[in-house]
Amino acid sequence: MILLEGLVPEILTRGQTPPVPHHLGTNDADILLDIQVALGTDLSPIERCLEHLGFAPEGIASGWRWVGTVSGATMKVEFLCELDDHPAEVVVIGTGCTKLGAINLRGTGYVRHDWQVVDLTGALPNGRVVSVPVRVAGLGGYLLAKGTALMNRSKDKDYYDFAYVLLYNRAGGPAQAAKVLSQGNLAPRLASLHTLWREILDRFGDPSRDGARAYARQAKLAHPDSEAAVLRQDAVAAVADFIEGLNLGPLP
Repeated sequence: MILLEGLVPEILTRGQTPPVPHHLGTNDADILLDIQVALGTDLSPIERCLEHLGFAPEGIASGWRWVGTVSGATMKVEFLCELDDHPAEVVVIGTGCTKLGAINLRGTGYVRHDWQVVDLTGALPNGRVVSVPVRVAGLGGYLLAKGTALMNRSKDKDYYDFAYVLLYNRAGGPAQAAKVLSQGNLAPRLASLHTLWREILDRFGDPSRDGARAYARQAKLAHPDSEAAVLRQDAVAAVADFIEGLNLGPLP
């Protein structure tokens, strides 16, 4: 299992001096459940653990979205997978499970090839502070997965997360993020993704485009005193620098 979306932007940008602008945050934890690898593995212990913690499948989500309460706040845990031999957006039930499944979303599988282990620290209900090692999407895997998501579903949060991580990642910014991606495990795949890069570049092509405007809307929720025009221009510049840094040449 690999943590994929909600909490990842903060993890990819934290610990810098001076601190970067804080991320808007989320109450979702999106997890890649690598069903392709685990087809012969009994996943029922995960299902039982969720139920023990008071989580239950949410309504029509068919077992891929579970909802519970953590420290008094509602928390959603969503399980994702990517299987080429299954239609997109179908739910695949885990081996040994009666409820737990994962929704098949294109692009999520990139993080199988680029992840890291980080320690997440928090307080238990009894007040004891604990740290646990968690697999988390790496910078390159995250950007490819998030880029695919924003192209396919066009949610404000996807545009915001993508531009935020480009701007504030610990590698140093958009050009440095491109270098990490082009030198990492996913580098051989970049040249075949011209359609993705062209679409992302178009959606952030100028401050009036959907990507730039969506980033500004979300960023102002986190920082109400910021200027929307500046935020939009920041997003446009970040994406342009990132695409240029991939050194793919003219996009057909």
